[in-house]
Amino acid sequence: MKRILIIGAILLVGAVAWYFWIEGSRTEIYRFENVSGPDTETPIANPVPVSLQDFDRGGPNRLAVLVTDPASDWVGLLRGFKSQGISVTFTRDPAKALRHQVIIAYPGISGRLLSQTAIRSLARHVQGGGTLLTFDLAGGGLEELFGISRQIPSRERNTIRWKGESAPEERLSRFSSGRAEVKIGSIGLLTTSAETLASFEDGKAAVVCRRAGGNACLLGVDPGSMAQRAMNGRSELFSPDFVNGYQPSLDIIFRWIRDLYVEGEDDPFLIGTAPSGFKGSLILTHDVDFTRSVGNSVAYADAIRKRGVSATFLIQTKYIRDWNDDVFFNHANLPSLKRVARGMEIGSHSVSHTRAFRKFEMGSGEEYYPRYRPFVESRNKARDGTILGELRVSKYLIEHLVGAPVRSFRPGHLAFPEALPEALAATGYRYSSTLTANSAQTHFPFQLSYSRSARGLLPAWEFPVTIEDEKPPRLGDRLEASITLIDKIAANEGVAVVLIHPDVKDHKLKFEEQLIDRMKGKVWIGSLGAFGDWWSARDQADFDFEGGILTVNAPASLQGVEIRFPKGPRASFSLRGVKGRQAIPLR
Repeated sequence: MKRILIIGAILLVGAVAWYFWIEGSRTEIYRFENVSGPDTETPIANPVPVSLQDFDRGGPNRLAVLVTDPASDWVGLLRGFKSQGISVTFTRDPAKALRHQVIIAYPGISGRLLSQTAIRSLARHVQGGGTLLTFDLAGGGLEELFGISRQIPSRERNTIRWKGESAPEERLSRFSSGRAEVKIGSIGLLTTSAETLASFEDGKAAVVCRRAGGNACLLGVDPGSMAQRAMNGRSELFSPDFVNGYQPSLDIIFRWIRDLYVEGEDDPFLIGTAPSGFKGSLILTHDVDFTRSVGNSVAYADAIRKRGVSATFLIQTKYIRDWNDDVFFNHANLPSLKRVARGMEIGSHSVSHTRAFRKFEMGSGEEYYPRYRPFVESRNKARDGTILGELRVSKYLIEHLVGAPVRSFRPGHLAFPEALPEALAATGYRYSSTLTANSAQTHFPFQLSYSRSARGLLPAWEFPVTIEDEKPPRLGDRLEASITLIDKIAANEGVAVVLIHPDVKDHKLKFEEQLIDRMKGKVWIGSLGAFGDWWSARDQADFDFEGGILTVNAPASLQGVEIRFPKGPRASFSLRGVKGRQAIPLR
């Protein structure tokens, strides 16, 4: 018996020692001597609501949005129009809106939202040759003007199919889904004299217009609400393909509104969505989140550099061995990372690279290396991680040890916590690539909002992923399909973001080399940071055109931003080196 007890005690001690050895080895942290930081705290600013008054400006050649309900999702319209290059005036004053030829009454027209005097003025505007678009006629007596007899609301519709000869992808707008947690409402239109331009899947008219001197149009979904949901990452289940496809549901609707504006305005103008001289834009990004990826990235960077373009390499600062992988952000790999950084942008791909990131708490804003120790325990479980820790510590280590400024971020597995936008802004990131274009329903970048809500816009922009390398077939077997997809996006001056994991070189590297060779000269090609600087400068600028004078107010320098004049004596004008407020005569 005594012998058994002794053996048992030895086994117990051995088991305890084994546990602590394993636990210690699992939580082993790679130490960079005399490296500690960041040493400043990161405060999170309170949201600043977007003020309607800030956008109640501009000349009569802009598109006018008469906001009939300030509690509506008009900020979604703002985000969509900015991305599409449409200058807009938002106002609560019907008299101001009536100075414009094309008016959107948003979200609807009714006696509850507008006075009878204002409603009659809008009717006269159409009868006098103007254009009026709205999304709900909840009373007001304008059914005859719009050529309908009834509106039939429903939450069972999911798609709008547009009439026309364009490609199938250009004629389908998905706005809801039976798989979604919340079904989106729509209004089916019973027509009398209106022309039906698009229909819901149940056969009810979704988009109608009636000529009555001018043009009176109704759209049976709310594009502001649709844009808010999609751009806030809340429409992921609407599209059947998460990635690697062309599903521009939101873009189709905003392009139709853009065309309505161009048709109805005598002197319309548009802001280009690609740098001057290019049809569209291609952003090359690489997620370095695997041991062998670090060394392979050198070959990718060399090949890209040889072709005279740049790209982004998003580095996971993996200094803890855990369930995911061994440590690879260490002294041995720093020379490779510094070589990659020559002529390339280096961004952050987080510290822990875990799916659990979407559930991380914000954190204290005091996280620092080496005290910050997130540990991935399994596929969906991690401990001791925070949003601010992932952003602060990875940025600090890359900037301190690689010597590259970090402004771009992509989380592992595209995990998107609610508070990520304000955390990005607080920690100095400006560019995010977290959603996919199909889930965001747009192939254009857009400004991020506080807590993925309507609580305020932030100085950070999202660049959704278009093509990635993990879904079959192999990336190297998808070159022609990818070029076809990029061509479709470029036809509308959109942006294609390619995500490659440099875990292998062969077919993926060859794909990227061939892609650059085939697309160079047709589209702008470069890094997320370089394009982000161009896009954010354009997005923050204010443009007006009246009496042959182009007025620009640009906080940052505009380089190669093209202003288009669809009906003007000149087709376009390219702004180069314009900053501050300038009035430029064009006639």
